[in-house]
Amino acid sequence: MQTMQEHLKGVWLSLATFVSFLRALVEERMSLVVGDERGEIASWVVVTALVVVAAIVIVGIVVVKLTSTANNIQTP
Repeated sequence: MQTMQEHLKGVWLSLATFVSFLRALVEERMSLVVGDERGEIASWVVVTALVVVAAIVIVGIVVVKLTSTANNIQTP
């Protein structure tokens, strides 16, 4: 009959093997999804530039609206 320590060692080795297998499986699946990332920096630069341009346009519209509203306030 096995001692408790020997049984736990066997369970630990089985668990470590399963975790190693699961890690390898997930890594393989993720490599298929992620794929080759070369050339991705160019698309990020374009997206960032578009976001900056949109922010500048929105700020410009807000400033024009606020300025026109401020100029239309009647003073007694």
